[in-house]
Amino acid sequence: NFVDLKDAGDPVELAKKYAETGADELVFLDISATEERRATLIDLVRKVAAAINIPFTVGGGISSVADVDVLLRNGADKISINSSTVKNPDLINEIAAKYGSQCVVVAIDAKQIDGDWIVHLVGGKVSTELNLFDWAKEVEQRGAGEILFTSMNNDGTKNGFANEALAKL
Repeated sequence: NFVDLKDAGDPVELAKKYAETGADELVFLDISATEERRATLIDLVRKVAAAINIPFTVGGGISSVADVDVLLRNGADKISINSSTVKNPDLINEIAAKYGSQCVVVAIDAKQIDGDWIVHLVGGKVSTELNLFDWAKEVEQRGAGEILFTSMNNDGTKNGFANEALAKL
């Protein structure tokens, strides 16, 4: 639900452990970057990238192609964007055109409200009027190579997955 977040430890050490124990990809989402109006933690991205040998996706606070340039130069293999794409959907097209769709992961945080899946922004704090499934179709058409769906109702609650929504996606 993006509240009461827990500190899981040193990100570099955890990244190493995940890679060593068989993870085939690491996704680092700095979910407070947008709310705090700051860039993703570049030094941390660089350190994590140096410590692992698996694909590394980074997101949080990305609002321009220039932001993507910095992350890719500092070790990210792919970028994950969310809030900025709702405000400027053409950003998906721009990043895909410059780096290819395989580089673009659009994160979609959604919450089921009265039976409808509604897209949320800024680490789940801001509700939109966008429907999860309509938005997912649009980001795919704009050039997203992957969609990272987070169910705010289910993920992290230990109450199971949003299987119906996943199947429909």
